[in-house]
Amino acid sequence: MGFLIWLESTAYAQWILTGLTGWPLVLTLHAVGLAIAVGIIWALDLRLLGLYRQIPLSSVNQLISLAWIGIALNIFSGFSLFMTQASFYVTSGPFLIKIGAIILGIVNLALLQKILKRDVPKWEAAGGAVASDGRYLAMGSLALWTVAVVTGRLIAYL
Repeated sequence: MGFLIWLESTAYAQWILTGLTGWPLVLTLHAVGLAIAVGIIWALDLRLLGLYRQIPLSSVNQLISLAWIGIALNIFSGFSLFMTQASFYVTSGPFLIKIGAIILGIVNLALLQKILKRDVPKWEAAGGAVASDGRYLAMGSLALWTVAVVTGRLIAYL
């Protein structure tokens, strides 16, 4: 617990928490990262589940690198926000569920990216039909990122 209290007392955490620009700036970065990452991931997942078949899978696949940038932005901004109330967050049920969903969502995205690199040419040659492993990962991804977003909002209220 001493480390968490130290994190909260750093000048950076105090600037975020008490400064006029810290909290709005970091929260805005977090929202932008969330929009980039989850927006792209949802679009990819929906395409893998059969919606928007007119969009080639190779086009959506190319956006994954941008989703990783959004995730990196969220890791930075999320840790910055965490530092301001670290001792509270580690005891918050919604926060712990959110972090678990994010970790699993990141693993899911890495697996999905690997499968897409390997199988997109075959799927496009077959008319855009996605194999079951891609569809299952897409369904899991939608669930995990939805849980992460919803529990992230619940942290302030529960």
